[in-house]
Amino acid sequence: MKRPAKTATELEAMIRAEMEYICAWPLDMAVSVHPEGDTWKADIMQERRKNDDGLAEVLQTIVHGLREEFDLQI
Repeated sequence: MKRPAKTATELEAMIRAEMEYICAWPLDMAVSVHPEGDTWKADIMQERRKNDDGLAEVLQTIVHGLREEFDLQI
């Protein structure tokens, strides 16, 4: 069975909502969703580069779960 497709904007909003629920979302942070091979990838961008492995780990956990549920609509 094919997974439902979401736009990059929808996936970005879902990721941001999950991150806000789990932890404080830094004001200088943005998330970007883009195709990668036969799936999709999410990257976080911050104005001030911080080595915050905790946020990256939370992001990857959220993205992994959403990849299981949704495809990227191109």
